[in-house]
Amino acid sequence: MGEKRSRLWVLIIFLALAFCSNQDHSQKKEIIIGIEASPSILDPRLARDAYAVQINPLIFPGLFTISQSLGPEPNLVSEYKMLNDKTYIFSLKDGYYFPDGAELKAKDVRATLESLAHPDMANSPYSELSERIKKIEEIDQKTLKIELNEPYAPFLVELNLGILPRELAHQPLPLKPESLIGAGAYQIKEFEPGEKLVLVKNPYYQISKPYLEKIIFKILPDDTTRILSLEKGEVQILTNPIPVDELFQLKANPRLKVLERPGLNYTYLGFNLRDPILSKLEVRKAIAHSINRKELIECLLKNTVREADSLLPENHWAYEPNLDEYDYNPELAKKLLDRAGLQDPDGEGPKSRFKLLYKTSQVQQRIWIAEAIAEQLRRVGIEVEVRSLEWGTLFSDIQAGNFQIYSMTWTGIIEPDIFYTIFHSQSLPPKGANRGAYSNPQLDQILEDARKTHNLSERKALYAQAQKILSQELPYISLWRSIDIVAQDKKLLGFEPAVGGEWIGLISSEWEQ
Repeated sequence: MGEKRSRLWVLIIFLALAFCSNQDHSQKKEIIIGIEASPSILDPRLARDAYAVQINPLIFPGLFTISQSLGPEPNLVSEYKMLNDKTYIFSLKDGYYFPDGAELKAKDVRATLESLAHPDMANSPYSELSERIKKIEEIDQKTLKIELNEPYAPFLVELNLGILPRELAHQPLPLKPESLIGAGAYQIKEFEPGEKLVLVKNPYYQISKPYLEKIIFKILPDDTTRILSLEKGEVQILTNPIPVDELFQLKANPRLKVLERPGLNYTYLGFNLRDPILSKLEVRKAIAHSINRKELIECLLKNTVREADSLLPENHWAYEPNLDEYDYNPELAKKLLDRAGLQDPDGEGPKSRFKLLYKTSQVQQRIWIAEAIAEQLRRVGIEVEVRSLEWGTLFSDIQAGNFQIYSMTWTGIIEPDIFYTIFHSQSLPPKGANRGAYSNPQLDQILEDARKTHNLSERKALYAQAQKILSQELPYISLWRSIDIVAQDKKLLGFEPAVGGEWIGLISSEWEQ
């Protein structure tokens, strides 16, 4: 009897603390969000990882953003026009101010774009954008004229780059996170890598009146810790990745609500094509036929993702449906390996044909996926060692080509020019993301032509060819596409993640009173 009474008191105290925690956050007009890793860098010109890319729009708005229909949508821009296929006029909206009270003007946009040409920006995902720009002219304080060297269809999408004040854009790198300011609704108050990122409201933001005074991104690498923190009220929002085994538990929690929708995030298995074994097409095809994606999705991921066959989602205007398919077929996989000269030394015995090193992150779900794929490959005679690494180390290894196979996720894929970034032979890191050193002159020409035409039907036809080539040559194996999941405190109203997972919806969110 005493033990039951003791448990009851523990439950009462737990609920009371959770209630007080929620009340405090509501009264303070703040929110705490649990994320699995720190942004690697917050300067909008250099940010590459998903954490920074999704947080930065709160701080650094760009000229354009991405609409729900997956196209460029004016953001800082009030109107624009094309004088020809290389020349644009942009007029800026009124009312965007930096936290020091200075209004965002054409000089700031010009300085930010011109700073991309500095040698310190060699690692910027926007470095090529600077090479495209021939001339930037300030017509007046709120109007710019930008002329390109040649037609460049993805130009407006790439103008999602966050704008810095002119003085800051001209400062030498690296910039301290607390010194970085943009004209967004929030500014950086504190950044402790591995611990937390704290944003506070920009006092001069006039586009709307954000309710939340403070946004805290708490770094919680451990899945269990993140889930428990949400259940105890220590954090109020979690998004992908949420362990599937915990999802039903979160849905059953009366204090929480869980939102689900088809996502754009694309998970893949990447190959190092410099490797003498993985450079063989038969090996890559054998690995593709060895992976039972349906089993992984149903048993391990509990149908929280859906199969993918291309980087582009099925509802994208450039998606090509007629691609090579790689159904689960271990017997065919064995024949392909034999054909590649990699016979099994002892038939069904314990010896392997060869060994691969599979690198992944330390997120538990990622480790389980890697181990499950390793087991499926073992059945066709491929030994796989799974090595889980801290995110920064993993990303550094992949960028440096220090891997054989790895799995990662591209987030918020919108512009099909991403095929150029990932697969063009001139897009090796740090300039691009061709981490596996894939090279195909035919594909290079297709991707170059696709970025030069503004005709949508011509671009669609070119990207159809590109997708077919990639499905035949397999520099990536497509695994699945996300179903975006948001688990949040039920009392938080108005939050909805943006199409690419950006946190911009927090600007219009508030606590129920």
